[in-house]
Amino acid sequence: MTIMNMGLRGYLSLIGLGTALAATAWAIILVDVSPEEAGIFGFSMFYVTLAATMIGLLTILMTLIRIYALRREVVSREVKKAFRHAVLFSFIAVGSLILAASNHFSWIWLVGMIAGASIIEYFFLQFRS
Repeated sequence: MTIMNMGLRGYLSLIGLGTALAATAWAIILVDVSPEEAGIFGFSMFYVTLAATMIGLLTILMTLIRIYALRREVVSREVKKAFRHAVLFSFIAVGSLILAASNHFSWIWLVGMIAGASIIEYFFLQFRS
């Protein structure tokens, strides 16, 4: 069975496994790494694992909502949309956290990130294959 022929259950299981690994890595970093001694690598790993965890969780939740609650028929299209929206939302959230940690966060940055994500989504909607 290849990834292209994987069913919804297999896809969600694989995403769930990756999310569990990312969440475990994030929890280990959160508990064991000292912010004063972490350096740029420690902070980078904190935000990367947080983003991976958010992407996985949001992908699973949005996929299940789109397919079961909204009764959408074309599963592959809904999975792609859910993943894309999870990535965009996670980048906005983690970007906001990075800016807040460096005392550069303001509503202008948030509006800019939302506008950037909206433009990216617009291009996906216009040029989908």
